[in-house]
Amino acid sequence: MYKDSFFLSEIGRCDMGIFGLTANQMILMFLFLAVGWVFQKKNLLPKESDATMSKLENMVFMPCLVLNTFISRCTIENLKMKAPFFIYGCIFLGVAILFAFLLTPFFVEEKNQVGIYRYSFSVANIAFMGNAVVEGVFGEEILFDYLIFTLPINIFINSVGISWLMPNKKSQPYYQKLMNPINIASVIGIILGLWNVSLPNVLSRFLGVGAACMFPVAMLLTGFVIGRFSVKELLKMRRVYWVSCYRLIILPLILFCVMRWIVTPNEIRDVVICAYSMPLGLNTIIIPAAYGGDTTLGASMALVSNLLAFVTIPVLFGFFL
Repeated sequence: MYKDSFFLSEIGRCDMGIFGLTANQMILMFLFLAVGWVFQKKNLLPKESDATMSKLENMVFMPCLVLNTFISRCTIENLKMKAPFFIYGCIFLGVAILFAFLLTPFFVEEKNQVGIYRYSFSVANIAFMGNAVVEGVFGEEILFDYLIFTLPINIFINSVGISWLMPNKKSQPYYQKLMNPINIASVIGIILGLWNVSLPNVLSRFLGVGAACMFPVAMLLTGFVIGRFSVKELLKMRRVYWVSCYRLIILPLILFCVMRWIVTPNEIRDVVICAYSMPLGLNTIIIPAAYGGDTTLGASMALVSNLLAFVTIPVLFGFFL
């Protein structure tokens, strides 16, 4: 999908087809986010509804999406061809973590913020937001590439990443964190795909319908969680704007330039831009809250980055994909 011109000509033009598709998808997601925010502010749902939606996402809808994609796409031939996606996923994750360690000291004001900044500089909302955007704009084929590329990122998030966000450092062993429904669904999906197992029609439909629920519930959850806080107060945190700009604009541009320099395959560049242009996620709210930590910084990051992403993602996709 990339043009074959030099970088300067890339930024001088925009693929309006991709821009329009992405903009429509982002508007749709924003509407669901707004509904979640209104439901929180108007007390139209019980206060514990975010926990319920989070469990549905992590234990039902996301595993359905992963299973549905991997079962249909995960053949021996595909895995051989897609191995570079996993390798590049590890490489770029390492680059992002390196930048995170370098940048975090310039932003931290209190010791308990170190893990939040380090996590936010390293990873973004590649699952709830990323999967929804990629599938909605590019379809299931590119989603499979994206899932392979983000597999090492998900492993990192569910082990080291989460430990950074735990204020009192009380943590399960990493191997126990890896045994979560999404990672388990990935393994099962790969096995069933390699064995070319045909699921009963009703089960295939169940996975398809469950996968379709992932994106609206994810955005409802995002809006509902952000709605717990004062928007005015969250928007006052100036350092969050720099973090958001880094994640949404600066880092994707840096990686794009590097990929042009080392002549990375177009398919790899597609998923790199998709993964590293996503906004900051909800783990910076959910994990500290579960351990009695301060969630204000994480909520500000989620609000600001998601609002900016509704503009930056269509622009980046239009120019570079």
